[in-house]
Amino acid sequence: MKRSVKNTVLLLALTFGNGGCSFFNVDDTVDPNSPAVESVLTNASRAQLNQLGIGVQSATRNGLSNYYLVSGSIGREVYNLASTELTWTTELLGSMSGGLSPTTLFNGHYADFSQTRRRAEIFLRSAEQSNATAPDALTEAQKQGIRGFSNTVKAFVMLNTLNMQYQNGIRLTFSDLATPGDLLKPGPFGTYEASLAAIKGLLDEGAAQLSTAGDDFAFPVSVGYAGFNKPATYRKFNRAVAARVAMYQQDWVGMLSVLDESFLDRNGPLTTGPVYTFSTTAGDLVNPLFQALNTTNSPVVAQNAFVSDAEPGDTRVARKVTRRTTPRTFNGLNGVYDASLYATNTDPVSILRNEELILMYAEAKIQTGQLAEAVTVLNRVRTSAGLQPLAIAKPAVIGNKDALIDELLNQRRYSLWYEGHRWFDVRRYNRLDQLPNDAPNQRVYDQLIRPFAEVQWDAKNPQ
Repeated sequence: MKRSVKNTVLLLALTFGNGGCSFFNVDDTVDPNSPAVESVLTNASRAQLNQLGIGVQSATRNGLSNYYLVSGSIGREVYNLASTELTWTTELLGSMSGGLSPTTLFNGHYADFSQTRRRAEIFLRSAEQSNATAPDALTEAQKQGIRGFSNTVKAFVMLNTLNMQYQNGIRLTFSDLATPGDLLKPGPFGTYEASLAAIKGLLDEGAAQLSTAGDDFAFPVSVGYAGFNKPATYRKFNRAVAARVAMYQQDWVGMLSVLDESFLDRNGPLTTGPVYTFSTTAGDLVNPLFQALNTTNSPVVAQNAFVSDAEPGDTRVARKVTRRTTPRTFNGLNGVYDASLYATNTDPVSILRNEELILMYAEAKIQTGQLAEAVTVLNRVRTSAGLQPLAIAKPAVIGNKDALIDELLNQRRYSLWYEGHRWFDVRRYNRLDQLPNDAPNQRVYDQLIRPFAEVQWDAKNPQ
């Protein structure tokens, strides 16, 4: 693990990789001298800071496919019918004795998210300690922008990691990058509750920093953040992520408060929000979630109940899955529908959009007893999907809190399908036993196992 972390740290300032022109709509700035990390941390030029910022944004896409596919499989949204890797249809679905292996491939996202977190930390510290002189010197407002951006990125990937690790918790801190000899020492793990509190703290700190960051960021911002590419508008994204945290904390009043500061628009387009972008440009990435229809090479298929449980006329089903010409049967699983959220390998992937914010708003309204308002916004999502308002389709749920929670979770199931939500939604409502199993020996896990490398890292560096 030490070697892996050391190599990662060295790569952060040198080869962020994959910030192609189409992703950022700018030319990458290349440092011809390939400076050491220490140089970037203590004396970064404006060009090097730009490169660091670009690298952080590019890295946020890393781990995405593993995160969605693993959580989607455990949450019984999709199955990866990979004939070359049986653990997707055995170990991950709980049909192997002994449970998950500590060296499992299912924690691939863990290293990616941790590396992104570290990149964001290096970006922040490099800006803090930059000695660049005019005209390259950063103003205090520009430093605030980098602080707010970096803290938001760190919080975002930490939350994703925590979702998968759950009661295992996550590392609350890394060692101080400015302390010689401490670069490879791990920070402590916090409980689930402490981890959520730490993430919330980072987001709140980031929001305050973005509030005093001036009109523009001091580094190029990805075209995927169009509409959220300035400190004031990026802060709205920060508050949207904070709403997710409040949701997991069951802080419904706090959730409504941060939603008011986000880009929530109860009557606006559901698709509004930042996206990950992809391209076939050399050095960039293609969409890892795209797959050709009817492939027999590790097809990702929908768990069939996604189609059979849907309300008649729900247009989200046809937008998200496509019936295979020949069903794929493998290892006791029958794949009738391909996951087809993306038509091409350059389609963007939503990071967080207004549709999710509306559903979070509805949930908070239900939980605070404001049921009529919850019905109004749930109808906004229903009618956009071709369904009748609740008063017509399901009149019995009107005024019934428990029934409205059922409806809310169902709308999240169909609106946010295969986007890293279903498993966590049923878990936070203690409904894991309601997820379907397609074989009698399957079971649904409540969390992934802590990576073996992390255990070994602690063993070699006792607190």
